[in-house]
Amino acid sequence: MKRCSLYLLLMFLFVSGINTSAQWKYVRAIKFPSEDSSYVKPFLCTVDNSGKLYLVSSRVTNSNMHDILYSLTNPTDTVMTKLIDYTATYDTINVKQIVGLTHLNDDVLISAKINNYVVPGGSSCAYLYTGGDPAKGVRYGYNPYLSGWGTYVYGICATKDSIVIAGTPYTNGMRAYNFTSSTKFAAYGAYISPDNTNAEPGGANTSGFDVIRDVATIPNGNYFDATVPFYTSRNSKASGELNGGIAAWTGGTQYNQSTMTSNTYNYTALRLSDSDDFLKFNSVINCGITCDKSGNLWVAGIDSTRRWVKSFSVDLVTGIATNNDELPSSGKSIDPDAAGAPMVSPCDVAFTSDGTTGYVIDASAKKVFVFTSGTVGVKDKPAQVESFGLKQNYPNPFNPSTMITYSLAQNTQARLSVTNILGQEVAVLVDGMMSAGSHSVSFDGSKFTSGIYFYHLQAGSSSLTKKMMLIK
Repeated sequence: MKRCSLYLLLMFLFVSGINTSAQWKYVRAIKFPSEDSSYVKPFLCTVDNSGKLYLVSSRVTNSNMHDILYSLTNPTDTVMTKLIDYTATYDTINVKQIVGLTHLNDDVLISAKINNYVVPGGSSCAYLYTGGDPAKGVRYGYNPYLSGWGTYVYGICATKDSIVIAGTPYTNGMRAYNFTSSTKFAAYGAYISPDNTNAEPGGANTSGFDVIRDVATIPNGNYFDATVPFYTSRNSKASGELNGGIAAWTGGTQYNQSTMTSNTYNYTALRLSDSDDFLKFNSVINCGITCDKSGNLWVAGIDSTRRWVKSFSVDLVTGIATNNDELPSSGKSIDPDAAGAPMVSPCDVAFTSDGTTGYVIDASAKKVFVFTSGTVGVKDKPAQVESFGLKQNYPNPFNPSTMITYSLAQNTQARLSVTNILGQEVAVLVDGMMSAGSHSVSFDGSKFTSGIYFYHLQAGSSSLTKKMMLIK
């Protein structure tokens, strides 16, 4: 009897040993000019095709701050370079608040809200800077000859074909803008008619507050393929009323190549979920997201319960997002990494096109944190991309089936089994030689009774155990 009790105690006291951030290394922090310290508020960032970082400070979360466009002139610089301070130059008519940022190859595009006393119904404009040069800026919108920015436009992101996908609050839907050299379907800088009428899953917004804050497209993604997704992030109405989160949009294309009209109205959105509720956003406005070259979705967790930047792989059928990587953070509330960046309020993330350098901007620390891939530019022994790990099953509790994901650092003999609360083996899901990397397998509990079960991963001398619950 004592032996059984000890066995059950050990089964409950399991630990998850996965370290998904092993391939990334925190390098250094970049500051802002000292004269800007009292009114800079990092909001969004992007990296152009040449690897140059741009970011904006915005008044969207604090009216005492300034709307400013910055760049990292040289990769080794320790201070960001201020390109344009719209607030200091009194361009507050056209730039009441910067609300969006993206790049078009090596050009930089911002979207901004125009003051309501100029356009009482609300309007936006955009500024495009060729080569990121503030002297080569062109404004689009609030101009009878360059239509299409007549509503508020918030988060924006460009496809590789220079079509800008944007979130609009009046439907919490999407529209596309033409920044290609072709004028067959829309003027340069104008929207491609008609608008998308499908809404973000959280429903209508509340006085323009809980809206689409950022958009992420997949670099080099084929957006003439209706199965290729883009993603949007949205904050909630209130901390206790969670209608915000991440949505994956599929079913449409950036425009119709036959009719040369918009095809964004065919996009529909699916709310993403994950087993740890990482992607349930509260009312904090900053919701920076991006996609890397492999199509992984990266999310900045800004609030005090997160303080991390994590990567997710997404099942576009079920909407299930699986955390597969993260940038090391010494500030995160759970399992901090002492060698990581001192994140306080990470609000956006961007990567160079080769995926070897990452940047995180922090709204409260007022710094840019730089990361490098462990396999490039680091003298240490390169870390394994995949480590030995066992993730929490999803969904949990489940009925009748659930998905179990595990990872192996090398090709090895592996065994994944399930036992009941008495320690009796009830199923063997994997038993044989498996390749290195991440694997997923389904467990069907339709033949079993409700209760607590344990799943065990054994590979060589390493083993991990986790608990799950079947409820019928």
